[in-house]
Amino acid sequence: MNILGTVTKIPGGLLIIPMLLAAGVNTVFPQLFGIGDPTTALFTSKGTMVLIGLILFVSGTQLNLRQLPATLKRAGVHTLARILIACLSGWAFMQIFGAEGFGGISAIAFIAVMTSCNPGLYLALMHSYGDDMDQAAFGVLNLIAVPVIPVMILNSASGAGIDYLSVAATLLPFAAGILFGNLDVNLQRMFAPGTVILLPFLGISFGSNINLSLAFRSSLSGLLLTLLFFLLCLLPLIAVDRLLLKRPGYAAAATCSVAGLSMVVPSMAAGFNPAYAAYADTAVAQIACAVILTSIAVPYVVKRLAGKEEPAEAGH
Repeated sequence: MNILGTVTKIPGGLLIIPMLLAAGVNTVFPQLFGIGDPTTALFTSKGTMVLIGLILFVSGTQLNLRQLPATLKRAGVHTLARILIACLSGWAFMQIFGAEGFGGISAIAFIAVMTSCNPGLYLALMHSYGDDMDQAAFGVLNLIAVPVIPVMILNSASGAGIDYLSVAATLLPFAAGILFGNLDVNLQRMFAPGTVILLPFLGISFGSNINLSLAFRSSLSGLLLTLLFFLLCLLPLIAVDRLLLKRPGYAAAATCSVAGLSMVVPSMAAGFNPAYAAYADTAVAQIACAVILTSIAVPYVVKRLAGKEEPAEAGH
């Protein structure tokens, strides 16, 4: 039985398949992952940040310092474009529709999705279709993976700003990996297979927080939310990649998937401002729907833009 071969034939399958399987388990047996540590620590969102920190370190060890300027240029454009689109669209949504939103889509659901990025899926796709610099961009993209920006937009009226400590905490493991990987090439070789090993566990930690029945019940509004996300984020990002970076657009498309981590935004926003509490539960279900839909659709968009029938070896 060639399970790995089957999984790797699916774009981003190393992360997507474990995520969907974990979501299925969480839907049918919601208490299973919570039976206690180490099971709970390894297979739920309790371990998500540990896994992200490990992947940041490992991906940093694979970045040659000579590639750093080109990597920062490529990843920096994608990251700044994502932040700009998220801030402008989120601000416009709040000004036009208010917290209640439209079509059943509240402001917290819209802004949480528009600001979301799943670097784990990005890395899985770049492992198949990208080059070394695309894979190294994982470290920078994690700056928009944490729920700092949506909370900042939602609570701008109360004076919330950027948490610079969170930015530093995100970059530190990546910087440490770059340091050690460039000091000793043997360490670079030792950690080379690390991302492939860790990606399935990251997928499980995302999926264990998704209830498929709730996502299905919000499928219509979740589908509308996903379409808005693709229209306002995916298409402009591909255009930026092609026009500014003169690239095919597949790396930009790979940044446009919604992360399971964004499902914590509604509760965080409600904690800052009780006015959002009434929309929190519905928003979580809609975001879960967007996570599933983008995780399925984006890999095939990336494959098409990469122009490859079969995944290339990493680094080529």
